[in-house]
Amino acid sequence: MKSRYGIPRLLALVGCGVAVASFAPESRARPTGPRAFCEVYADAPECMGRSITCNKCHVSTQPVSWNAYGGAVLGALQGAAFDDNLASALAAIEDDDSDGDGLSNREEIDLGTDPGDPLSQWMPRPTPEGADNPSYAIGEYDPRYAYKRVRLLFCGTSPSYDEAKEFAALAGAAQIEAIHDALAECLESDFWIDEALASLAHPKIRPVKAFGVDTDVSINGYKITLSDYNWDYRLWQYVLSGDRDARELLTAQYHVGLDDAGNFHKVEGTIANPSGAFGGGQLLAPEHRAGMLTTQWNLFINIMFAAVPRVAAGHAYREYLGLDLSQNEGIRPVEGEPLDIDDKGVAAQACAQCHSTLDPLSYAFSYYEGIDLKNLNRTGQYRATRPSERIPGWDAAEPEFVVLDRQVDSLVELAAVMSQSREFQRNLAHVFFVYAVGHEPRPDELDEFDAVWTAMPTDGYSANRLLHRLVDTDAFGIP
Repeated sequence: MKSRYGIPRLLALVGCGVAVASFAPESRARPTGPRAFCEVYADAPECMGRSITCNKCHVSTQPVSWNAYGGAVLGALQGAAFDDNLASALAAIEDDDSDGDGLSNREEIDLGTDPGDPLSQWMPRPTPEGADNPSYAIGEYDPRYAYKRVRLLFCGTSPSYDEAKEFAALAGAAQIEAIHDALAECLESDFWIDEALASLAHPKIRPVKAFGVDTDVSINGYKITLSDYNWDYRLWQYVLSGDRDARELLTAQYHVGLDDAGNFHKVEGTIANPSGAFGGGQLLAPEHRAGMLTTQWNLFINIMFAAVPRVAAGHAYREYLGLDLSQNEGIRPVEGEPLDIDDKGVAAQACAQCHSTLDPLSYAFSYYEGIDLKNLNRTGQYRATRPSERIPGWDAAEPEFVVLDRQVDSLVELAAVMSQSREFQRNLAHVFFVYAVGHEPRPDELDEFDAVWTAMPTDGYSANRLLHRLVDTDAFGIP
């Protein structure tokens, strides 16, 4: 349960990466920089299941300006070609202290702080001092504290006085076993599945009552239900409970209903819209489904009227991989992009950097209908002719679908690539870590955090097993 503390680490700061230019007259930000930086420092906290952002070297990318570290990289390049010489330039300044804060650039990279910002610092947890705490062992993993937190966070109630007394009477190993027994029981509770898990889904589903089955809007007695996000919540709750494979969040080709006893069950095939509503079913054929990405609600709320569904793609990238392109996270430029296939001006210099990643993600969503006011029954449907009908330049451009540097043939394949990625694993673990611990992983917690999410393949991608590992960490159990 102890974290390796020789090189403490911190999560990445926001920004767009080590996108630095040469001394050429037209210096500019380089969207290939984040990927190249993480090839050099693959074990840096900012590169573990994620990538750096431009703030690593830049104060601004439009217009281009550098922080102290970016200026040092620029100087080390000495006018040489960026892509071919970045690794040697980074190595040349590792022992320098570019921002003058007392730590070398390499120490800050290993720590996770920003070598170009003297205010980007971290202080380790202070050594406990003073009288002993009568309730908990301060500064070390305390099973009594961990047990209480398990009961509160996953069962929704504190242990009773008698339960706490009984727990305290157990020997050390028996206490750890009791913590996991309590967690196993809590993970099957109504509180965890119906309240806590559902709350974690809110940012991903973004429910809007006025459009859902509980809408108060009607016309001549005809209820204006455009979609039913309860299907989304049930899929999320089902996949992340019962020791199931979390990758099915993005790969499930089924939906989840409730039986008469209120238990989850799989629903195969298509589901008709309820009588008297424009939506609320699941009309999409199973072979075109990609879990949470292709529910009727997700396609409705994130595509709407867009021909090229950039919002849907950006939402998927952010919520399921933890990469927010609006913050220049996860920039992976695709050669020749953006095509500006719908003539929206995204090839402009200020836009092209993000859209070189976003647009190749968006193309795969273009076959799915958001809202068609002339054919409301098309919401959430797959139509092979939609891109050609809605995007005049589609056929001539023959765009390629790309995610995480992988070319794919469909949204189903794109979602499968996402589900297998380290980014997906880390992001899901991050959701649970922040819920359970209450803050972002800190430098002295990152070794344990990385161990938790990198074990997901071994654990069959089970959210339950991830949580069992999480409650064993010092981050969870130190008061």
